[in-house]
This record gives sequence, structure tokens and C-alpha cells, in this order.
Amino acid sequence: MNKQGYISRIREDLLNGRKHSKTTIESIAKGFGITNKNLVKEYTELAIILNARETAHDNSLITYEKYLYIVALYQSQVNLSMRTSMSVLMQQYSTPAPISFLASSYILKNNTDSDFPKYLEPSAGNGLLTIALPYQFTHVNELDDVRLANLKEQPFAKVSSWDALKPPYPYERKFDGVITNPPFGSLSEPMMFGKFKIKRLEHAMALKALHCMKDDGKAAIIIGGHTTWDEQGRVTAGANRIFLNHLYHFYNVEDIILINGKKLYSRQGTSVNTRLILIDGAKETPGGAAPLKNKLHSSVVNTHEELWDRVWLENPQSNTNNKQLSLVKLRAKAILLKQKQYEIRN
Repeated sequence: MNKQGYISRIREDLLNGRKHSKTTIESIAKGFGITNKNLVKEYTELAIILNARETAHDNSLITYEKYLYIVALYQSQVNLSMRTSMSVLMQQYSTPAPISFLASSYILKNNTDSDFPKYLEPSAGNGLLTIALPYQFTHVNELDDVRLANLKEQPFAKVSSWDALKPPYPYERKFDGVITNPPFGSLSEPMMFGKFKIKRLEHAMALKALHCMKDDGKAAIIIGGHTTWDEQGRVTAGANRIFLNHLYHFYNVEDIILINGKKLYSRQGTSVNTRLILIDGAKETPGGAAPLKNKLHSSVVNTHEELWDRVWLENPQSNTNNKQLSLVKLRAKAILLKQKQYEIRN
């Protein structure tokens, strides 16, 4: 099996705008001696990650330019719809590269207090959520053996494999930034976080991750589903209300962005709706609860441009001129056009 040869081939095809289907990607993998469908999926995702990370750390581009290129990369990737017994069991749905880039860039924003910051991804998969984070300052954790091996091939500061519901004690309030997209499911037994009884796996894992964040740190959390409200405008009673009340009680929640899964997530193998939660540190004095329904938090993001506007990392006009920005958009469109031409020929 020639893993590195396969990854190099897929990276090259992505750069050249060659679009693949599940059938063609599995055929190419077979040529490199890879017949296990789970490995095909994981190695293909790793190729996407490496290309996205390369763009995310290209110092010749401003953040908005990087984002446009990564959106084009996402549009060119194969639909990772290959579901295996392992991915179903562990509810493994990696975050699309554009969302990953914005989420990881968010926790970098204004983080200039330390020359040696520390970042944590406690359910890292192949590392997709970390693409904007510097390898040398990022700690990643993963239980799946294949994904753990893929992480160890990348020069992260530390790669570990512990239960994300039980972070090591030394990790408590240690990290300047925390980012996570935990697997979803029900807990076998509820967990108490103070007076809050948490019943969902993804909620408990997210809260455990936040316990690893410094009080003045930043966090980006991705969880499934959209927030719903009752007739009084309160978050609908149940697990989501308890989880969001806990977040708003203890942390400065900057935004909760409802993302249309069919529009912005489907190439990762699922079209489930998701939420991107942005947190700017812990409250000095805990208090309060999830706010009543409002226009911003109930609006659904359907395009990558809308998502950029909500996260708002920078004003793209602030450090580039209109001509430069137009060229970037033209390049991105050229990549998409090349993809369509390739589809027609094949």
C-alpha cells in the first residue's frame, strides 16, 4: 500500500481542479494498493487538509483571500459520502474546510498576548479543524487509530489519545484557544456540570473542552442541529436549553451561527444542520441564561459569503485594493470553471 503516493496524487488533482466521484476516487486508490473504503475516505480527507493548511499559512495572502481559495478547494473535493461501520459507530463527520478555516482563524484573532500560545483540539480527527493554527502551538487528541496515525504524521506540538470526556488534570485552563466538533449521541448516564444536568455526548465533550480554556481564551465549537424556540421566544425545553443556558451563564458567547447543512456541509458526507458557537472567554462573574429569540440568532447561513460576514475576521477592503480583490475572486472562479470542464469531459 502506497499511502503517500495516493495522498500526493489527490493533492495534485485538487490543485489542478480535477473533480472526482466516489467511483473514480476508489479506482485511483486501488491503483496505489488501497482497497479499504475507510482508508480511502481518511486518506482523501488528509490530502484535502494538507492543501487547505498550505493555503491557510500562505503569508502572501490576506485572510479573505485564503478563505476564497479554501472555498474553491471545498467545491473541488470529492463528496466524502463513504460511510463505514467505524465512522457510523463513532459519528465521525469532519468539518468542511471553509468552516474549519473560519473557526480556527477566529480563535487566533487578537491572540497576541503570548509569544508561545497553546491551542487544543480534543477530538481532532485528521486535523481538519486546526488548519489555520500553527502546528508548533497546537495539541491534538484522537481515539480512532487511523486518524491518530494521520495526526502523528503531522508536526503538531503534541498528539495524544485520551477520553475527551476526561481531559488530563494538567490541561485545565491551560489553553489560549480551544476548538472542537465532537461526535454526537446520547450519554449512557447524564453528567452534572454544576447545577446543569447534561445528557448529550457532544454537549458534555464541548463543556469539558471549555474547561481546558484559559479564562481569557477563545473557543469555537461545532455541534449538530439548529436552535429552536417556544412560543415565549425561549430556547425549546430539553437538552439544548440546558446546554445553552450553561454556556451563556459561564461564558461570553459572541455568536451562535446556524449553518445550512445541505448548502455548506454536504461534501463531508452529511447534510445535517449545524451550529458554529463562538466564545470570547469566561465571564468574570457567572450569570444569565440563553437570550430570547432574536433575528440574528434565528437566521440561517446559506452561503460561504454569509458565513464570512457572520464570523467577520477582517474587512477584505482594509488591506487590499478593489483590483487585487477582484483578481482573487476571478482566480477562484477559474478554479470552479476548470472543475466544470473536467466534469463535462469525464
